[in-house]
Amino acid sequence: MTSDDFMFFKLTTHRWAIVGMALLLSLPALARQPLTHDVYTSWNRIQASAISADGQWAWWQMAPEQADGELVVSSTDGERVIRVERGGGAVFSRDSRFVVFQVQPSFDEARQARLDKVPAAERPQPGLGLVDLTSGDRRDYQRVESFALPDESGDWLAWLHGPTGDEQAVDEDDMEDEGPAGGSEEEEKENDEARADKQDPGTNLVIQSLTDERQWQIEHVRHYAWSSDGRYLAATRVSPDGSADALLLVEAASGEVSTLLDGKGRYARPVFSDDGERLAILVRHHDEERAEHAWSLYAWQAGEDRAGLVADEHSAFLEADWHVSQHQQPTFSDSGQRLYFGTAPAPIEPADNEDRLDDEVVRVDIWHWQDPELQSMQLVRLEEERKRSYLAVAHLGDRASELVQLGRREIPDLVLSETGDSPYALGYSNLPYRMEISWDFPRYHDAWRVDLVSGAAEQLASRIQTVPDLSPAGGYAFWWDGEQATWKAYRLGDGVQIDLGAGIASNLADHRNDRPFIDPPYGHGGWMEDDAAFLVYDRFDVWRVDPADPAAAVSLSRGLGAERGWNLRLVDLDPDAAARDPAQPLLAMVFDEASKDHGFVELDIDGQSVRERVMSGHRYGRPSRARDVDSLLFTRENFEEFPDLWISDLAFSDMTRLSEANPQQKDYRWGTAELVEWRSREGRPHQGLLFKPEDFDPGRSYPMIVYFYERDSDGLHRHRPPQAHRSVIIPTFYTSNDYIVFVPDVWYREGYPGDSAMASIMPKVNRLGEEPWVDAGRVGIQGHSWAGYQIAYMITQTDFFRAAAGGAPVANMTSAYGGIRWSTGMSRMFQYERTQSRLGRTLWEAPELYLRNSPLFLADRINTPLLIMHNDKDGAVPWEQGIELFTALRRLGRPSWLINYNSEPHWPTTFANRHDWQVRMQQFFDHYLKDAPAPRWLENGIPALEKGTTLGLETD
Repeated sequence: MTSDDFMFFKLTTHRWAIVGMALLLSLPALARQPLTHDVYTSWNRIQASAISADGQWAWWQMAPEQADGELVVSSTDGERVIRVERGGGAVFSRDSRFVVFQVQPSFDEARQARLDKVPAAERPQPGLGLVDLTSGDRRDYQRVESFALPDESGDWLAWLHGPTGDEQAVDEDDMEDEGPAGGSEEEEKENDEARADKQDPGTNLVIQSLTDERQWQIEHVRHYAWSSDGRYLAATRVSPDGSADALLLVEAASGEVSTLLDGKGRYARPVFSDDGERLAILVRHHDEERAEHAWSLYAWQAGEDRAGLVADEHSAFLEADWHVSQHQQPTFSDSGQRLYFGTAPAPIEPADNEDRLDDEVVRVDIWHWQDPELQSMQLVRLEEERKRSYLAVAHLGDRASELVQLGRREIPDLVLSETGDSPYALGYSNLPYRMEISWDFPRYHDAWRVDLVSGAAEQLASRIQTVPDLSPAGGYAFWWDGEQATWKAYRLGDGVQIDLGAGIASNLADHRNDRPFIDPPYGHGGWMEDDAAFLVYDRFDVWRVDPADPAAAVSLSRGLGAERGWNLRLVDLDPDAAARDPAQPLLAMVFDEASKDHGFVELDIDGQSVRERVMSGHRYGRPSRARDVDSLLFTRENFEEFPDLWISDLAFSDMTRLSEANPQQKDYRWGTAELVEWRSREGRPHQGLLFKPEDFDPGRSYPMIVYFYERDSDGLHRHRPPQAHRSVIIPTFYTSNDYIVFVPDVWYREGYPGDSAMASIMPKVNRLGEEPWVDAGRVGIQGHSWAGYQIAYMITQTDFFRAAAGGAPVANMTSAYGGIRWSTGMSRMFQYERTQSRLGRTLWEAPELYLRNSPLFLADRINTPLLIMHNDKDGAVPWEQGIELFTALRRLGRPSWLINYNSEPHWPTTFANRHDWQVRMQQFFDHYLKDAPAPRWLENGIPALEKGTTLGLETD
């Protein structure tokens, strides 16, 4: 332990830190510098966080891009802080006494190893850190691949060393009893011959007591799992020659190792029942006469010496040529009396082409007009289908190993109740409607009630235009009925159908939906325990519906949402619980549609009162609740304030900031954000966001960039830190560099998306252009994908913009309509007929709409310099669309550029490419809107002969 990576220190109160930040942000802009692209590798993002069960500690992991991160563990009163360089993946022990984490190799070390082509097993590996939060003592272990703690015990820790690692703990001298090794000398003897099944031998597993110095070690472990209470640890051993392969059970307290199953083969990950009394595992013992895909399911029960066979390919319940599937992890019901697992038909064996040359093999795809799915979609989903499993159940206990097939080809998907012990499951399928996926949306499904004892299935609904679901206690199937604009339920016990919205007069459907498909619901907040009530939303309020008496629905928020224009949505304070406990408070997040402020209120389950907790000009992240106390951990942000972590009680009466991820923000010019309103050409009210430099001078004339997608005004209080974004401008970056940024909302009229963008955006753009502080001759516009299309269309209708940057634009809706979204293999038809493109009709029903909305056919009207980014592996918008537009503009002699990041998808993904795109966009806009010198790539392009030798970013 060194002071560089581990320290305790006392913090001054965070309130003073916040005051200090406010004072610094109020300093004259001359005291701070504009943001540059260099800050991306120093600007932290909080990647993960958690609060301990007792609410006394919290940790968060933060890191910038392309640099080392940091794990911070802090007492929630801010008095004690532990910092771990390169730490991450932390877990608190159940008793909140310890925090365990991995320590990653440094970014530079890992990068250098890749440059040097060091084999993966020899590269720097993660280590493990363990801190006693009571004493502050820290232990470190080298080359640790993974670790695990029991869910309900703070007494034990296990970790698995990486291959060829140094298995010596830093404080090994303190370890007195290493316990039994778990294998004989013969079992541990190395064998120089590689295993025929090509499995690498397992590595050393360490089981460490957290209450004393007991430590047990087992060699050649591949998988391991704790029972929830920490009494047992199950491990699979993969020995060098296979002779000692086994499933082992370790009694943690004594270190005693029992062999539950052995024999050379493949052992999957073991799984315990909730009470730790049962264990299940999938195994494939090596047998030359047995098919490769044939696996066996074994189970063990406390008190037994060995695991017993539950099912294999010879089990009578299976159809001919079916087998136990390796691709579905077994799970126990809460009672442990049911063991669920997967089965599958025999796979289709590949053709044997060993006696053919490569060019003698025919490789062809046959697209058939009656295929349920397009061939392209089948190919994308090929591996998924090869691994498809169908649910089966083994009834244990009183129904000793009675096996029942539940899923089947016509009912491939099943939903179990929260416990898995209810009488029925819900089965559903979209198989009869898969062809319609190409053009319709939402997708259709049929639903069945499946008896978990007999396996009998009874169809309960057909052609539901949503995915049905099952209530947590398993009493009801439920779904959204778009035609009736209500929630429907089916009581599985007696088949009674229920209109869950019968007692709610307000709309449960979002009639603001401007896409040409049935209006979606506002959503629901889940169920109360024992299926006692369904919690559902209208636009503003939360309702409790008793499925036995839906006409007597109660507004839990007492109409407060509708009265104030607040959207109330429930928070899951216990994310592990499928149903809400009536004894626990109902906390709801609040969003004010008018001001865009956020906050929280607390509701009563009987609807008797609403207690307002906090409301402010911020956005709040969804809180995490300490398991044993009423402490909340959450983020708070607005445009100026980074989403740091805060702690409070359920009343939000004493909110305290814990983290300060980016103190360097005070050194940079930032900006301001404000909500603006106007009416479209048709008179519809619109909103948008206007970002200005922090030292905005109304007597000065600024260049402006318009950025949009669809609607972003609800994000007024969203923090927008500098980052190497994959596709769009960051308003903060540009306001820091003396731009104004306008982000308008767009509302659409079916059949006319391009005209809708013009009607929504241009009235306010023109009005802003009349302001003395906007230079109307220096306005640009930028967006990506759907916005890229709209920009391409808009510049065929107006020459107002001096420069435009549109990424991945659709140029020709007639060719794009029949194209493929290669990332999913889906036809693009549904997008035009039902979703984002909003044409609402087929190409042959309304060809004029497709022509009218296609920028390509109006390309001769484009006079605005256009920067296009479209990559050659774009799986969403065919990159030929960008080429069609670029080549048309090139033919017309109009200034245009096409940026193609090689082998990248819909947007650049590597940091180098994302950084490059942000630099090029700034150079482009600075040149056209600020008269900055044009870089070489913009002025002359880069010939293919010079590709890789220069990026052309220089301006001399």
